Amino acid sequence: MAGGKQTPRQRLINLMYLVLTAMLALQVSSSIMDKFIFLNESLEHSLIGAKDASDAALVALKKKVEKEGNAPEGLANIKRAEELKRNTAAVFAEIDKLKRDLTKEVGGGIDPHTNSIKNPKEETGVETIMIGTGNKGKAYDLKAKLDTYVDYLNKTFASDKTLGFGENFKFEPLAKGNKDVPIYKHDRIQRDKDFANANFGQTPVVAALAILTQKQSDLIRYEQEVLKKLGAGELTSQIKFDEVYAMASAEANIVAAGQEYEAKLFITARSSKSEARMTYNGNAVRVKDGMGEVKFTASGNGKQKWTGMITTKGKGGRDTTFKIEKEYEVVQPVMIVLSESKFPLYKNCQNPLQTSVPALGPAYRPSFSVNNGRAIPGAKLGDVTLVPATDGTCTLGVTHNGRSVGQTEFRVNPVPPPYVYLGNSAGGEVNIANPIPPINGLQIIPKPDDVFFNTLPKEANYRVTGVSYTLFRGGKSVGQGQSPNGLINLGAMATRPGDAVQITVNGVMRKSSLGVDEPVKLKQPYIAFFLK
Repeated sequence: MAGGKQTPRQRLINLMYLVLTAMLALQVSSSIMDKFIFLNESLEHSLIGAKDASDAALVALKKKVEKEGNAPEGLANIKRAEELKRNTAAVFAEIDKLKRDLTKEVGGGIDPHTNSIKNPKEETGVETIMIGTGNKGKAYDLKAKLDTYVDYLNKTFASDKTLGFGENFKFEPLAKGNKDVPIYKHDRIQRDKDFANANFGQTPVVAALAILTQKQSDLIRYEQEVLKKLGAGELTSQIKFDEVYAMASAEANIVAAGQEYEAKLFITARSSKSEARMTYNGNAVRVKDGMGEVKFTASGNGKQKWTGMITTKGKGGRDTTFKIEKEYEVVQPVMIVLSESKFPLYKNCQNPLQTSVPALGPAYRPSFSVNNGRAIPGAKLGDVTLVPATDGTCTLGVTHNGRSVGQTEFRVNPVPPPYVYLGNSAGGEVNIANPIPPINGLQIIPKPDDVFFNTLPKEANYRVTGVSYTLFRGGKSVGQGQSPNGLINLGAMATRPGDAVQITVNGVMRKSSLGVDEPVKLKQPYIAFFLK
């Protein structure tokens, strides 16, 4: 944030905006809606005081310059201050118009009896106006104006070394997307939302009004920082608040058994001199920067509830305790298993699987076990490779944080034997239905089963380890030969047209993707043909 030590008003505004952000993460109820209304009223009240203080500062600056004899430097600062206030007022007015449009077109206007917005929960209209079709809503125009304003401040004032802002000082953007907000850095759902979607997507109109009021507060805060540097003096406006609200913000309202439940328990405003004490279900919780950190392991099933208590110093130094109840739901995790190789699995092969438990989401941290084989965890969480040691069945067990989330049984098939054929020197299949010449370069070649090869191509690696062949003439054996690698050398035999050759494949090995050799038993290890 720009600036040094924050004033009490600035600290309160920042605290209120933190509360607003947390409230948007909750399931909106009528009670929460009231908090939005009160929050916006507090912001509006603070904004009036800050704006009055800023206007009075310019008047004081003019009197000061006049009293000092209207020095050129002083008159120049007045001119720059007036230009600054015109630019601030222009953007401020644009936001005012947006607030009026949302109040009238989305909120249905102000109820004269309650003096509050008629339809505070309406969300769709907010998205229509602020986000729009194709991301062309008014929030994008607002972002452009806020960015232009901040750019103007940085170029006109922050870069002016005579004002003393500091060597590397810059006013931060007022319309950040979640990628530029540290708390969303690791939030897969929220981190990619731009300014419009982060602030006005699925947002009730009363919350949208509070967000816009907060942006107006930021405008005045930036304006005040520049006015100070121009000689306007102290602009602090002390703010007193007399209403305090207890709130809870949960990371998720639906949690799987075995998953850690997390929530923030806090109050919307506090004195820096009073230390709040907080508990949930009677257990003390750690309090940091006014926020209690609630964590416990969910158990049971169905709707659950926890109770938070916040004790802080009230008027006269007496303790004031606020009570808040928060509902959540525990669901039993359901494991989903997908197979790249489709089902079934194959014995002594690497069968890749993907597991997931949607109820656990990104918190899923699985451990694997398998009977009749082994499980090899993959590079990605949830990925696992099964290597069954026997055919029949094997069962994959998955645990998360030491708690079982499911078991899946798979059918395991043996690797189907390859088909062997007589090939030429180029590897092409020789047609043995007709007599063939006694040429050199004949060889026995194994061909994988098509389904197995298409399923696990890295496992379909075969080589011939031995063949024997016999030359027959007139029904009698007239010569024999052997080969350790499947090559057939008929040229070494005195062959004649009409001779028959029978080849017996004595051995074929499969090398698995794990580098293990496995002997293969062929269904048809014989090949016979005639010579011409």
